[in-house]
Amino acid sequence: MENETSNLLKDGAARIGISLTQDQMKAFNLYLKELNAWKRNMNLIRRENERDIILKDFIDSMTIVKHLPLGASLVDLGSGAGFPGIPVKIVRADIKVFLLESVQKKVFFLKNVIRVLGLTGIEVRREKRSNGQQKDSWGEFDFVVSRAFGSLERLSSIGGSLLKKGGILLAMKGKKGKEELAESLPFLEDKGWKQAFIDQMRLPFLNHDRTLIGLQKK
Repeated sequence: MENETSNLLKDGAARIGISLTQDQMKAFNLYLKELNAWKRNMNLIRRENERDIILKDFIDSMTIVKHLPLGASLVDLGSGAGFPGIPVKIVRADIKVFLLESVQKKVFFLKNVIRVLGLTGIEVRREKRSNGQQKDSWGEFDFVVSRAFGSLERLSSIGGSLLKKGGILLAMKGKKGKEELAESLPFLEDKGWKQAFIDQMRLPFLNHDRTLIGLQKK
């Protein structure tokens, strides 16, 4: 990772309250190299440059860690290229991370990244669904998170089956997240969900507003 790119990652993380160690910086460097090596042949991500990957993927993924208590378990639903699950694992080794992905070639990529980075306490499985519901043998988890899994209604329907009692569904949304929540809340409340929190922020060095929505079963 070039010095300018490395400084962008370190400074961006610091602006959201995360101080990256040298080992964590090295892990992100290896991750970035793997993304660059695999992205064209696998349609992993559409970012054109490393600056966008760092700010829109790495830093954006880190914004959820302040909501995760020590030793929590987290399922990244529809993990894709590993966002937000892998950046979360890099900065929070205590979090048990499970990456759920439906595309087999992306599963291969995720397993490769875990091996290259030497990460432990993280697993990948291929997502299997039946009648729109998640069928999984892992168990129940403290948090289910998704960055690009569609509507709140769809995420609550599929992700809710993976949560333990009192668990939190984390929906990572853009600037219209608050409006989407307002529109979806009657449906969600009818299905037994309540708003746990809503966290609005702006990504460092960008004019991109982000909204993190936490939903909890009543």
